[in-house]
Amino acid sequence: MGGVIQSAVRNLISELNNLVGNEIIVRLVDGTVYVGKLVGLDLSERFTLHLVLENARNQEGKSFYKVFVNGSRISEIIFESKPVFDPEEFSKYLMSKLNIPPSSIKVIKDIHAVYVYDKFKITEYGVEGSGALASKLYSVLQEYLEQKKRGAQTQT
Repeated sequence: MGGVIQSAVRNLISELNNLVGNEIIVRLVDGTVYVGKLVGLDLSERFTLHLVLENARNQEGKSFYKVFVNGSRISEIIFESKPVFDPEEFSKYLMSKLNIPPSSIKVIKDIHAVYVYDKFKITEYGVEGSGALASKLYSVLQEYLEQKKRGAQTQT
């Protein structure tokens, strides 16, 4: 049973890490609501989650540069929009656009990233690596993201 719980905790941490950089809604036990960009989180040894929101606002519309939320006060964390970048879908898109062999592409779901030739890391934020292939990967990423934002189906 311990392995199942450890796996569930790892999944929880992974899901929370995927929210970093995105706007979320945090409802506290006293009813206070904050909406802001999640820029930091900490899951303490006692499974108390602490959050840092940037450019947050409360339900009255008051703005705050940073809000540090003590985990014991959190009632709910809500993420309203589905991420645009899907690493599995992008890897297939990349294979079809650049004819890269599947064995040269790795999808790392935990960090929402795609690795190409173990040299280039691609996330929704860009491409890590340099050279001609990095530029080409960046162009394909931009094309993919534009299609997704328009709501178009990506062609794989």
